[in-house]
Amino acid sequence: MARQDARDPAAYTASEKKKTLYPLYRRARHVDKKWAVTCSKPDEFTILGMIPVFGGSMTTVLAIGYLRRIHSTFILPDEIEEQMIHNILIHVGVSLVPMAGWILRRMFGVNKRNYMLLEKYVMSVEPKEETSLASSKTVSQHS
Repeated sequence: MARQDARDPAAYTASEKKKTLYPLYRRARHVDKKWAVTCSKPDEFTILGMIPVFGGSMTTVLAIGYLRRIHSTFILPDEIEEQMIHNILIHVGVSLVPMAGWILRRMFGVNKRNYMLLEKYVMSVEPKEETSLASSKTVSQHS
């Protein structure tokens, strides 16, 4: 059953796909960076991310929220959704390891991985022809 608010990637032109994917890319990059342990100046997100259970839980909640945002933007096949959920489950497993989990969580980047799956799928779907709408309007005007 298709969701009402999501759109099929084939309904987008190539330029519309890029415009729609860019905010999802920025969000994935931002969320993965914000809650990861970094070697730079620590901020409140870095300190909260270091708390073993809390940091892993928050990043998992954000990863699920990101997946929901993807679902509200595109209709995806079940195989892609399963791969994205599998990435989140790996992320949860990595987050359970107290010391190494912080570093591995940063390296794994669950949202960036899910974005790469999304982008690969969306860009591989054949877009609608941009001229088809213009030609159909022209034909209807001449009739």
